[in-house]
Amino acid sequence: MSATAILHIDASPIAALARRLAEVDADRREPLEAIGAAWESSTKARFETGTAPDGSPWKKSDRARRDGGQTLVLTGRLKGSITNKVDGDAVEVGTNIVYAAAHQFGSQRAGARAVPLHLPAGADPTAGLVILPARPFIGIADDDYVTFAEILEGFVEAKAEAAGAT
Repeated sequence: MSATAILHIDASPIAALARRLAEVDADRREPLEAIGAAWESSTKARFETGTAPDGSPWKKSDRARRDGGQTLVLTGRLKGSITNKVDGDAVEVGTNIVYAAAHQFGSQRAGARAVPLHLPAGADPTAGLVILPARPFIGIADDDYVTFAEILEGFVEAKAEAAGAT
């Protein structure tokens, strides 16, 4: 079973550098691989900091609050599944773990104790629901854009120097 969730990221902060790179070298695979590695690394780091790409803290999980430890890091499976891939002129960072989307976007479902059809007076209508708050881990932080720009600038300068030396 597989699941796909797509986040569209605004690349305009680095678009001018990408265009400059295209002017000096048509093969962008190497810088895109470097960007992918940096993006994968920053995504995995969010599991250590417990923060979303926008810097907001994740809501601490009941398990982490009760037993200690970190949210979304009980076994490390989700964090360990984060990979990057260059596909043409695009970089993808993601996971193949089916439950990742529930953590990224949040979810709500009936729990083991289903809500009865006839609630007694004063009963909580949400009892029995499992509400999983969104804890975004995939995305691009402002610091990531800076890193990506530095990577692209380094490749642009290196290609320009190499072209000038020939």
